Amino acid sequence: MITTRSSLRKRVALLVYTSFEPGRETLRGIAKFAHEFDNWRLLHVPEGDHVAISEWLLDSGAEGIIARVGDDATAQTLRATGLPVVDVSRSVLDIGIPQVDADDEGIAALVAGHFFDRGFNHIGFYPHEKGAQGWSQRRCELLSKECAERATFHLFEPPVDQPPGAKGARHAVRAWIRDLPKPVGIMLARDDGGLMVLDACREENILVPEQVAVVGVDNDRPLCDLSVPPLSSVRLDHHKVGYEAAHLLDKMMAGSKPPSGPLLVPPIRLITRRSSNTRAVSDSAVALGIHFIHENLSNRKLNNDDLAREAGISRSLFQRRFRKETGKTIRDFLIEVRLAKAKVLLENSDLSLAGISEVVGFSGQSYLGHVFKKHLGITPRSFRAERR
Repeated sequence: MITTRSSLRKRVALLVYTSFEPGRETLRGIAKFAHEFDNWRLLHVPEGDHVAISEWLLDSGAEGIIARVGDDATAQTLRATGLPVVDVSRSVLDIGIPQVDADDEGIAALVAGHFFDRGFNHIGFYPHEKGAQGWSQRRCELLSKECAERATFHLFEPPVDQPPGAKGARHAVRAWIRDLPKPVGIMLARDDGGLMVLDACREENILVPEQVAVVGVDNDRPLCDLSVPPLSSVRLDHHKVGYEAAHLLDKMMAGSKPPSGPLLVPPIRLITRRSSNTRAVSDSAVALGIHFIHENLSNRKLNNDDLAREAGISRSLFQRRFRKETGKTIRDFLIEVRLAKAKVLLENSDLSLAGISEVVGFSGQSYLGHVFKKHLGITPRSFRAERR
């Protein structure tokens, strides 16, 4: 009898679904480990109820399992197999299964620091859904702890009798945001809450980010890029979570004991987009002017009269209040905002330098180069090359 190499591979079952980006990144990390060591055969568990999953696992010949354990019933099903298991979600604590996950304390510290640096002293938290996910509750508690001495904390509590997205739930979000003191920064438990919060701001005619700044978690690019305005978010290292979970499971299948506590992977960084790219602005007239600047950045003829008209006050009064609020002249602020937008486009788009100059409202490619060199000591072309 010939024994093939595939028959010698360890059979590892994956209960990690691909319906959202963190799950797919986790699977990529697991696959990286499997390809590097080349001694695993990966089996993807089909979706189903606990009985169906249990039966599939028994028939699969799996020797280990990596899963997103979302509830106690799933944990019980996996423990009952008697196989080594690693959980990559920490939705439920104290389940008797080793866990690898993102560091929620690091996430909360990043978001709080982002808001503190921008002068916000009111910070809110929008949970995933009431009491449903342990990671959402942890992030809420840790953000509240970060705010204890530097900001007033505000928690949205979804109505118990309304499912997320229902009319009553939407009205509750609108009422919460309407009644929050402004300006306020809001952290979402996860990026998918951004649509609800940003829609509520739009329906209440509240300026984002000048009155309400919003930051999500996961940096799920389709969700962030399709939000209006684009959503700032914490980029987590789900790829490393998957890799470390695979590494841990491999050692457990070889007979090693798991660590006594969870393995936590720190977040990579906070990606700042338009939804939080501002300083806290308490003067409502100045907030209107700043919002108008961002909405009309490509207009080269944008001037102080336009901004004062939008703010509903005289030019001289607007200029005085603008400088008091921002510490800058309107001209310097415009250059700063246009330069920041140009940097984002250089790093993340394939637009030509001439195209970028037009989008951000500079008079031409040569002026873009002049401003870049003066303020950053580098040419736009060199900046793009370094960032890529």
